Amino acid sequence: MSLRLASLLIISLFSVALLAAPALGISVSVSTGNGNGVATSSTSFSLDDSTSLNEQTLLKDSELQKTLQASGTGKNEISQQMTGGSSSLQSSAISQGSLDLSSSGYASAGSASLGVGVAAQGDLSLSGQAIQGQAESGQEAGVADGAISTSQSLSAGQGALSSQSTEMVGVAGYVASAAFSQQNDMVAKGSFLGDGQLSASLGATSAGTAATSGQAAMDGVTYLSDATFQEISSESLGMGMMSLRETENGIGTFDLNVFNREAADSPAFDQAADESGGSSSSFDLTGYRWNQNNPQIQLYYNPTGKPSGLVDTAVRDAIAAAANTWDDAVAQNLFKDTNTVIVDSTKTVSDPSVTGSMDGYNVNGWWSLGGNTLGLSRWWYDPGSVVGGYKSILESDVWYTKDKSWTTDWNTAVNNGNIIDLQSVATHELGHSIGMGDLYTLSDARKNDYAQVMNLYDAPQRALGNGDRTGAQVMYGTGTISPTPSYMALRAYNGQYVCAEGGGGREVVANRNAVNAWETFKLLNLGNNNVALQAYNGQYVCAEGGGGREVVANRNAVNAWETFKLLNLGNNNVALQAYNGQYVCAEGGGGREVVANRNAVNAWETFRSSS
Repeated sequence: MSLRLASLLIISLFSVALLAAPALGISVSVSTGNGNGVATSSTSFSLDDSTSLNEQTLLKDSELQKTLQASGTGKNEISQQMTGGSSSLQSSAISQGSLDLSSSGYASAGSASLGVGVAAQGDLSLSGQAIQGQAESGQEAGVADGAISTSQSLSAGQGALSSQSTEMVGVAGYVASAAFSQQNDMVAKGSFLGDGQLSASLGATSAGTAATSGQAAMDGVTYLSDATFQEISSESLGMGMMSLRETENGIGTFDLNVFNREAADSPAFDQAADESGGSSSSFDLTGYRWNQNNPQIQLYYNPTGKPSGLVDTAVRDAIAAAANTWDDAVAQNLFKDTNTVIVDSTKTVSDPSVTGSMDGYNVNGWWSLGGNTLGLSRWWYDPGSVVGGYKSILESDVWYTKDKSWTTDWNTAVNNGNIIDLQSVATHELGHSIGMGDLYTLSDARKNDYAQVMNLYDAPQRALGNGDRTGAQVMYGTGTISPTPSYMALRAYNGQYVCAEGGGGREVVANRNAVNAWETFKLLNLGNNNVALQAYNGQYVCAEGGGGREVVANRNAVNAWETFKLLNLGNNNVALQAYNGQYVCAEGGGGREVVANRNAVNAWETFRSSS
């Protein structure tokens, strides 16, 4: 969510009442002021030829009032900005389908307010931001192939405030609420994929400190409440949640993330990572992991409420086997070697819709998650503790729904599709517990790689796919206990050095004549000759698309596209192989851009390394 907006300079002064012409894009700006200050309003819109829009603005001294109504179908975009002194508001609606939108706003020399209400069918995204000096607040909501009723309220003057009330049904959707201040940042966001119903009532305030509040429910089950915000607001802390949902058209997901980050703990850039490449070894990482070496996570199993037919020791062994599946794939000792899972009915299995508090125990248990959800993983993390681009997981709990039929017997699950294999689902959910992300939420080839346990549950699967294994090894190593950093510079064929422009955040070139900060990269050894390169600003070098395109240095964590195979060619000469198997090349042998689209190593793909 981008809430840091440039100031808007209004140079026109007039009152307007407008009915939009068919298929027309228009911008309208008005301002009013006196010796006390200036208030401004700006509206831009691109409308389908079926859509009508009426905007009326009333100016008086240094005050401005306006109303806007729009109704129609097709593709429509409507953006509004209002300012009063150091107060700034912005709202943007983009729709494809039917749309009914109304808004009213007020701005004076020292404050501004704006309310927007939308009812739509089809696709819609609505976002709003409020800014007052260093205080920022915002809301977002969107739905794909569905119906939504949402209202957002923005105000700035005594701090920045925003709120939303949203109801939606569709095949995908999301909501977000955020507040930023000089003291702390607080963000909540939730999304779903697969037919579902999401409702949310959220608020965000930035006035001295940042705070968010409210609740959100998925398929009628409340997963986010004020108790969550109260627990997290007390310290620098985060909570994430991922769940599997059964829909009429297959398996869907629901993801939730809430965090409070104190200013003293804020990293120099946003560390959340969500990108990686697709191939036959498909994986995606969430940006969270256990950052201590050999964490030896102790798991607990509370059998309270377990479905009939299950035996406690068999459930314990199934969860332990799932944990050991991940343990066996990596260099680190992720889970306890002996007594991996302890059966203990005194360990709390809290209602996932009521956050409760972090208690230091990693508990697996049963809960009625509603008719659609198979399993749910929630983790607590420290947003201020970032190692190698990953936020530090502190605790993780897993729920399995007691509303389904389960088995710990492989043959029973294979022969009866209505009975769920516990070990398969536990392997998937514990993957989330160590930082693995879902594949079926993605839009590239990884989504169709059903050999991975982190994809859909379409049948029992207890073994990791190649992508599952690779993703875990990127985080936890394969030949070493932890990534070992060193520093290197790379000289191209023409003698010039590879450089991350701007020290990172931009393109990678090979046109520098000497080694300085921008030409120096931290080398992280990920094991098995896999490395990552970190630029001066802390961001990572990435082969866009996993290879075949340009090389940039703008990623915030190491996933597949940021992982390179380092080939030692002798005499300090090396080559870098991208995720898709192609090689990194200094175009022209140097002096130009760096790409990753070569199929063999020749002179332009050879770099002399120095440390």
